[in-house]
Amino acid sequence: MDFDKAIAELETLVDTLERDGDERALMLLQLIDAVHRPGVELIAAGDLDDPVARALLSMYDLVPLDERIEVEEALDEIRPYIESHGGGLELLDVEDGVVHVQMSGACNGCAGSAITLRRGVEEILRERYENFKEVVSHQPEGAEQESGNGSDNGASGATLLQIEDLRKPVFQRVAQLADLSPGELTAVEVDGKSILIANVDGEAYAFWNVCPTDDRSPLDGGRLAGSALVCPWHNCAYDARSGKRADDRPQERGLSVVPVAVRDGAIEVAVNAA
Repeated sequence: MDFDKAIAELETLVDTLERDGDERALMLLQLIDAVHRPGVELIAAGDLDDPVARALLSMYDLVPLDERIEVEEALDEIRPYIESHGGGLELLDVEDGVVHVQMSGACNGCAGSAITLRRGVEEILRERYENFKEVVSHQPEGAEQESGNGSDNGASGATLLQIEDLRKPVFQRVAQLADLSPGELTAVEVDGKSILIANVDGEAYAFWNVCPTDDRSPLDGGRLAGSALVCPWHNCAYDARSGKRADDRPQERGLSVVPVAVRDGAIEVAVNAA
């Protein structure tokens, strides 16, 4: 499709949406401008090496996507999960498929960080970063390196993720994965607290069973639409894998994640690490 025809069809589409009273027309134009304007300005100024300019060019396969940008975009998918636990995740380096990260705040050295790295960071990197090999977790500057066997992994102040070297959370068995079909939700009670379990494509995820919109409405009466969890009270949507908002209000607070594991077909959660 040539340029003039594409512009004409875009204008027709926007006019149709506006005539129908669909506010998404204005949002569509705003998003297109927000995505393209900064990159176009940099390209016009000749600054083609700027990450924003390269990201825009890579959208149209005009330049290969920088690996660091690719990894940063992938990690942005899991950061809301980590931040919900009072922690942070910084990308230090990407080298030959090895991603070097540093976890800070409440996540540094805690039991939940092992689960986060194994199930969150590694999963999203395998999905979004084609050359991914492994994650290396670095401790914050000044923190003492802890290792169960005292061996050196050769990574200059870094420790490869070793779950057995970290203090384990206390997991409690709450359900059988076979009893929760993909696309289904169920609520369980653990230590007097309601936990929502979601089965997304055969993987179990857990959250506090309350909508952040009012911090009191339960979510177990909602539904899963693909990986989106829709609240039955407010019709807001959340990513049932990360807990972050998955609708038109990404800036709003997401779900509070509860560490979950599946062992021998049983779903277990650790409310002490949530």
